[in-house]
Amino acid sequence: MGGSGVFLERLTWDEAAPLLAGDPMVVLPVGAAAKEHGPHLPLGTDRLLADYLAARLAERVDAVILPTLTYGYYPAFTEYPGSTTLRAATFGRVVRDVLLSVHRHGPRRFLILNTGISTTPVLEVVARDLNRLRGLLVGVTRIEDLGRPALDGLLAQTAGSHADEHETSLMLAIAPDAVRADRLVRETGDHPRVPGLVAPEAFHRGPGRGHSKTGVYGDATLATRDKGERILAALLPALVHAAEYVRTAPLA
Repeated sequence: MGGSGVFLERLTWDEAAPLLAGDPMVVLPVGAAAKEHGPHLPLGTDRLLADYLAARLAERVDAVILPTLTYGYYPAFTEYPGSTTLRAATFGRVVRDVLLSVHRHGPRRFLILNTGISTTPVLEVVARDLNRLRGLLVGVTRIEDLGRPALDGLLAQTAGSHADEHETSLMLAIAPDAVRADRLVRETGDHPRVPGLVAPEAFHRGPGRGHSKTGVYGDATLATRDKGERILAALLPALVHAAEYVRTAPLA
């Protein structure tokens, strides 16, 4: 397993033609460039994470990396200035059209490197439809699950799923200069952490900004760079494993 990933945007069309005709695996990173992440992380947090993971994946796996898709389905955050969302159907059509645009030139295997949570159901529907109707192999990552079994006991927060100990630690590891370290906050409300369950209701309580005044759900004050590096040490092998599965699994 060696990495010779290629970023499509760096090629000319005639350089891309033989590469795509060879039926490579194609990776579509998805990460919001305009979505709130509390007072301490930039609106482009998901995009920074998607770009980072795509670059690390390119070092480890043979793939063609598409430009990061920076708009998606993020309805829970629109009350916070600067946050953007597409409607679910619009987002699904955009992803479908991007993948089919590339597919027409050869590739049949796609990995959607998804860094969101509300995006996941939409992406899974797109993947299911393309797999069933077009005979493609499209996989979708769940960022909240990658490497999780190896992280038992690492996080101290009692609840969290957004701009929290986990996400802030990741940012301290991959883009420390982007973290406003003097503005870390804790906001968990009354929602217990349930394994495998996201709590979007934390962002949907009443008018305005609802339950989360800061846009945080969790305890960012517990974040450290060391935790972020340990999360990455678990996450990256799991991501590579997922990519290798998509790259090598038999097509229907």
